[in-house]
Amino acid sequence: MDIAIVGRHTKVSEDMRQKIFEKMEKVETLAPRATRADVHVVHERNPKQSSDRERVEITLHGRGVVRAESAAEDRYVALDGAMQKLVEQLRKIHERKVHRHQGKTGLHSVPTALDGAGDAADDGERVASVEAWEGAPEGSHREIPIDGTPIVIRSKVHSAAPMTVADAIDQMELVGHDFYLFHDAESGLASAVYRRRGWTYGVIHVEQADPEESRETA
Repeated sequence: MDIAIVGRHTKVSEDMRQKIFEKMEKVETLAPRATRADVHVVHERNPKQSSDRERVEITLHGRGVVRAESAAEDRYVALDGAMQKLVEQLRKIHERKVHRHQGKTGLHSVPTALDGAGDAADDGERVASVEAWEGAPEGSHREIPIDGTPIVIRSKVHSAAPMTVADAIDQMELVGHDFYLFHDAESGLASAVYRRRGWTYGVIHVEQADPEESRETA
């Protein structure tokens, strides 16, 4: 696995680089198919963020992308935090695959549409916000103000190939989010998978309604 270490607003010492290489050896055993790891060591110049002035971001590339980051006053502590989050994500992905193969929670049992949409809110689960990604195409995201209010909505657009529900769940676990938007290869509809309790998941398919029917319903 290739490891690229980049410092932003700071120089990465040889000792820090050695620590990163040592810790990535453990990651290689948990993710043998990973081909590249990008490690960004960031120094925050804003004095108001002195307690989190050192941040380490780790992005693992393979069949998918796994990302983890942590911030602290000391960059070695931030490295430990980011590595812990990365390892936890990899273990979670491995355990979910084991459970699937054992038949304990097969993907055929994933609830669809309104069957599970309400449960997520009832369970008090909160959906994580989507962060901007590095290398996003120009114009892929923009801010839309709401007239008469201080609220601004950030709109993002990205291209993605159609995939199955199983692949979408794998990608959701890889990026560490509670939901994942995708084009369903089987139905051709815009869809979203989301995490429920335990090892269960939900999927919502969005189908365009007839405008006339919508008016009658209203």
